[in-house]
Amino acid sequence: MWNDTDTPLAYFISFRAYGTWLHGDKRGSIDRFNNRYRAPYIQASEKWQNYNEQRLRSEPLILKARHRKSIEGAIRETCNIRKWLLHAINVRTNHVHTVVGQS
Repeated sequence: MWNDTDTPLAYFISFRAYGTWLHGDKRGSIDRFNNRYRAPYIQASEKWQNYNEQRLRSEPLILKARHRKSIEGAIRETCNIRKWLLHAINVRTNHVHTVVGQS
């Protein structure tokens, strides 16, 4: 179905756990200055990654089962309160994916 109202059908929201993918990582990264659709990732840099690792205020957060359950519950509750339709959710050990739309 074509949506010609300029209103998105849904939003893909994704975020990572603290410290699990830093700038300089060999996988590349994106920051607020380099965040355009299909723009190339920021190049890997061992020096920059080491700098960012040293600046962490705590260890990288790996989400255990109880964390994942809590995060999923909080997202579902927020969608309920705001009357958003939760199309999909996947809470992993180091990141979260959701697809949210209007109900």
